[in-house]
Amino acid sequence: MVLTGLRLFFRGDACFEVVGEATSAQAARIDAETLRPDAVITDMVMGDGDGIALIEDLRTILPSARILVYSSRDEAVWAPRAISAGAQGYVAKSEPLDAVAAALNYVMGGSIHVSEAVQQSLMGDLARQRDRRTEIDDMSGRELQVLRLIGRGETLQSLAKQLQLSVKTVGTYRERLKTKLGLDSVRMLERYAADYVAGRIDPS
Repeated sequence: MVLTGLRLFFRGDACFEVVGEATSAQAARIDAETLRPDAVITDMVMGDGDGIALIEDLRTILPSARILVYSSRDEAVWAPRAISAGAQGYVAKSEPLDAVAAALNYVMGGSIHVSEAVQQSLMGDLARQRDRRTEIDDMSGRELQVLRLIGRGETLQSLAKQLQLSVKTVGTYRERLKTKLGLDSVRMLERYAADYVAGRIDPS
């Protein structure tokens, strides 16, 4: 129903031409490679795959394309993740189809489109990341080593074995990292470390 609605809506829009549609993440990847669209409207749920992973793949396949998410998933939770993965906009499915067209025009102009509340959240995230980048400069070589290994998914026991330290000592390093970065949980530290290893946080 969503695909049909979007197709019919954009059929009457002189600015855009629908060149393809897909109902699965794998089909979307294949079509992206063959059709090379200038823009992609995608959902966070594609049946056979994770929407975040699809956005990351589309960003690799189509580095210059603009990606807009149109989804029923909670925008406050998923829009920041989608933008971080490489999308340029997020529209909740509670919004009418003309809101999708307006958002698509906006992102095609080089801007990011999210609701005002999410925009404020994203600005706060960027400010916190800037603060954390400064704190990284104060870390010791061992602390950075532990951060990288956490970002690669290593367990506490694996960290201890690789670094030839006790589990307790590695746990102390982990707690120190949480304190320096202002993070409240191990899960938050793991996400931050994964972003750091992936290059999504500037180490300089």
